[in-house]
Amino acid sequence: MKNKITLNQKFDRRITNSKINFSKLFLIFIFISLAVIIAGAFVAGFAGFNLGSDFASLSSLKVYTNSENYMQSFESYDIDSTEGYNLVLDKIGQVLKENNTSMQSAQKSTMDFLELDIIDAKAVEITFYNDPSLTVEEQAALNAQIKEDIMTAFGYQTQDSIVLENGVSAATILNSYNHNTTIIYSAIIAIVIATVFAMVYMLCRYERPAFVSVFLTIVHDILLSLALIAITRIPFNIATIGVICFTFFMSVINLMIFYSKSKELTASGAVDPVDGRVVANETTKANLKSNIYIYAAIFLLSILLIAFAPSMIMRFFALALLISAIVNFYSAIFIVNGLYYCVYKPIKKTRKFI
Repeated sequence: MKNKITLNQKFDRRITNSKINFSKLFLIFIFISLAVIIAGAFVAGFAGFNLGSDFASLSSLKVYTNSENYMQSFESYDIDSTEGYNLVLDKIGQVLKENNTSMQSAQKSTMDFLELDIIDAKAVEITFYNDPSLTVEEQAALNAQIKEDIMTAFGYQTQDSIVLENGVSAATILNSYNHNTTIIYSAIIAIVIATVFAMVYMLCRYERPAFVSVFLTIVHDILLSLALIAITRIPFNIATIGVICFTFFMSVINLMIFYSKSKELTASGAVDPVDGRVVANETTKANLKSNIYIYAAIFLLSILLIAFAPSMIMRFFALALLISAIVNFYSAIFIVNGLYYCVYKPIKKTRKFI
């Protein structure tokens, strides 16, 4: 009776017998990476990163929308309907644009008008970007102007004095941009130091050119991740920095696995050590068979978080994690082997004399 071949064995055989030459594809994919990195640099240069609340200086205010028709003397906006909610956001967004700022986030909230015995009236709470060139006092003055302009847009000025004062709550300045940027600098310094140690380790553990591919791969993976984050406009916050550090960590792990597997294949005689392109290609195939399950688990976890996470912040984090996993997998299959081949020093066969 023939032994039944498992699905895993079929996959291994297909990869082993694959005619795909990953090393030859390197030039195509490195140009794809460069194109994405340049596009990301263009977006970051002109539009900047979409800074989250951890790093952006923000202000917050609430706008009463009269959804319950407590006030018959001015217009009602039903924020429980998509049309009404979008109309409110459009009105607020236009006011913010006229004051040279933009909305960072919005969510449904409530307001109380105790003098009118109204509790938990429906409102929309928004946060918007501050101007980093302004002092706290100047930003507070601008917030007061924005509050007045929003009251004008919603028609509060001709209504009851209580609504006039409380229909838009005082804008509160949140966060300190200059303070929180120190976290970014600390993360950059930590990654630079860790990269140096990774290069030293690879230099001591493997052949001399190893540190070149370590440096280039880490730079490629981090820049590609940042470019995709800039292009997709994922909020850049502390969680995103954690994802970038995860990208660095996985890049180093990929390189260690790649070099170890290449040494194993050449030492066992499974691959001719003279031809660096063949070594790189066969090592990639061997790693693909073992690593694909790890990345599949990360992809699945990220997708589940995107679909079922209770907050938008968690969903953005999961999206950044998914981008990081895609970049690392892409790098492990199409980039690392090419960089390895570029710095590979073929082992010359010794001539035997009879």
